[in-house]
Amino acid sequence: MFKGITLAGLALFAAACTAAPAAPSVAPAAEQGSKQVTVSGTAQGQAALAVSAEPADCPGGYLRMLPGQSALDPVAEEIPAHIDIVGAASSLDDETLTAVFSLREIPEEMAFNREGVKDLHSEYMWTVEIFVENGAASESEQIEYMLGAVYSARRVLADTPAATRPFDEAVRSTLWKAKHDHEQDVTFLINVPVHVRMLVSHEEDTLTLISEVPGITPESTLLFSTYDILLGQDGVSCLPS
Repeated sequence: MFKGITLAGLALFAAACTAAPAAPSVAPAAEQGSKQVTVSGTAQGQAALAVSAEPADCPGGYLRMLPGQSALDPVAEEIPAHIDIVGAASSLDDETLTAVFSLREIPEEMAFNREGVKDLHSEYMWTVEIFVENGAASESEQIEYMLGAVYSARRVLADTPAATRPFDEAVRSTLWKAKHDHEQDVTFLINVPVHVRMLVSHEEDTLTLISEVPGITPESTLLFSTYDILLGQDGVSCLPS
């Protein structure tokens, strides 16, 4: 189910050699745009997660799950199929996390660099926020890593035309580490030099991300979310509609 939730006041910057996401804008260090992070969540694997009505167990109305748990979410016709999460899954092998987004549809081709999207701003995002340790800090400060598949727009000129490209070729995967700056009240995203595999199945409409995540354990928690800068966002809700 579509819901919008932001971590108010949390600005993210990405320090990276390649363009990093922005939603509304996570940019590389050279450009340093800021954004509010959208969060939502689920994960899947061996055991289904029971729905909880307790706000403390379900911050913002989205599932925060352990590796190996699973959840489904109703179809949301009001948002595009490529960001409509209908299920999510994860598994953990030592420190290697596998995260699976089940979407209503993953088109083989999509429009990129659309009108209205600024240069280097993240146009599309499919992300998993990773809380390695669960402490007493606020939710935004607990985020330690973000695993994602993203596309950052290339619109050097205002009249740059949109381009139709294969999803698999345009979207890139990466792992970021969050560095919190309490004085500036911002969180920097720094690329982690690990190989992130991205597997796309157009037959099953699944997007799978596989990466080593330093320090992750079976007690760490995950939040899944999707984002289209022009058309909305989604996650898996805790409470039934």
